[in-house]
Amino acid sequence: MSLGEPSPGVRVHGVAQGERAARPHLARSAIAHFACHGTSDSTDPSQSRLILDDHATAPLTVSALGRVSLDHAQMAYLSVCSTAHAGSSDLIDEAIHLTSAFQLAGFPHAIGTLWPIDDRLAAEIADSFYTHLTTGTPGRLDPALAATALHRTLRTVRDRYPATPSLWAAYLHAGA
Repeated sequence: MSLGEPSPGVRVHGVAQGERAARPHLARSAIAHFACHGTSDSTDPSQSRLILDDHATAPLTVSALGRVSLDHAQMAYLSVCSTAHAGSSDLIDEAIHLTSAFQLAGFPHAIGTLWPIDDRLAAEIADSFYTHLTTGTPGRLDPALAATALHRTLRTVRDRYPATPSLWAAYLHAGA
């Protein structure tokens, strides 16, 4: 792959990398997948952040995303608790949260969650989601299928746990 081509994706897992390491990957990746913790700032939603290993000194906040050049961005998958929650009942209709920040920063598709999610099931949901995102060509994903892939995945999980929507109903797709 030449330097000018986007990489197919970046996976950033909690303590494995921090914002300083994630930023260059985000700039050249089509797909970003975060599996870590996050926090919503109810008094200043622009300071909501992903909890990466350097979050205390170089946080990946909503406002920091606006400074990242995302020329190749196609989809962000935030397997992180409450990324689509503004953090306060006073801001229940607030559109500024981590999921919308990734979309506004340049990812046409962003997957996020409205409340805390189950770690084990989150891994199963992500696996199924990416299976549904496959185009049929090995190793080829189509982010334009994100909404449909999430819908199909959640229908399957809903059928397994119909009496427990707290396990599957938190996931949402933001984008076109």
